Amino acid sequence: MSIAEMKLAAINQIGKLDDEKAVKEILEHLAKISSNENKKFDADVFFQKASEKYDDVLQKLAQ
Repeated sequence: MSIAEMKLAAINQIGKLDDEKAVKEILEHLAKISSNENKKFDADVFFQKASEKYDDVLQKLAQ
């Protein structure tokens, strides 16, 4: 099944739902997925924060 076919199948299934709570939950889940896809991992920022937080430990390990 292609992505386009899966999207169409999902839309058809959502269209059959009458439960407002279920539809709201699906919308929230889709928003969360979309938000996560837009975030990129910045290794430089990660290592900078880690080095600031664990500077003493890293220095001891280096010795």
